[in-house]
Amino acid sequence: MLDIDPSNSNEQDSPVSLRTTILLHKEHPAILTLSEADHRLACLIRLVGELTLTTSASPFESLAMSIISQQLSTKAAATIKARVKGIVPEFTPELVLATDETAIRQCGVSFPKIRYIRDLSMKVIAGDLRLDALHVLDNEELLKQLTSVKGIGIWTAEMFMIFALGRQDIMSVGDAGLQRAARWLHQLEERKDGNYLGQIAPAWSPYRSFASLYLWRAVDMGFVDSGLPVEVCLDSSMIAEET
Repeated sequence: MLDIDPSNSNEQDSPVSLRTTILLHKEHPAILTLSEADHRLACLIRLVGELTLTTSASPFESLAMSIISQQLSTKAAATIKARVKGIVPEFTPELVLATDETAIRQCGVSFPKIRYIRDLSMKVIAGDLRLDALHVLDNEELLKQLTSVKGIGIWTAEMFMIFALGRQDIMSVGDAGLQRAARWLHQLEERKDGNYLGQIAPAWSPYRSFASLYLWRAVDMGFVDSGLPVEVCLDSSMIAEET
């Protein structure tokens, strides 16, 4: 397991090109910066503890599987993806295009999604989407290229940039869970536009992706639904540990 120090990067927000595990802990430079920038986020980080983010060794496969997973439960998506991997074990654009569409459909993939995956494959082969040169693309250009593929919207592209590439400063303002967690974290008044991240996320740059991981975990662990301030949740957790 590698402890990646983002301060050593030569680029403002460089992607991780090989499969790597990023360990986020209290002494990590990014976590120190986030904790100093936002007291309430610092409390959440202490409450949640260490997190890991494992990037993808195959960006093309990750994108294709993201398309397959859209609008499916986690269990259903996992079953269908395993079937697809069974008939296309070496997941490359060339082999995807060479695979009979009916065979992919029999795995449970809808015909629209098959068209999207084929469009992705053709764009990668043509060089319209430069998955072979991710390190030279900034976030804006990569987002533009990703969303040029049929079936890949902004949210899917942002999730790919965070979870597959390990990019450090992605803020998905369209993610309802993040918005809800941001409102809870800072106990914000209701906004008509629902953009609570707009009030607080700028302080988290250049590590907004890592802050997002903690917000998602706050949702998963039930802290957001509890409605209790993060400081109260942290105090309760510390008392429980002492008893």
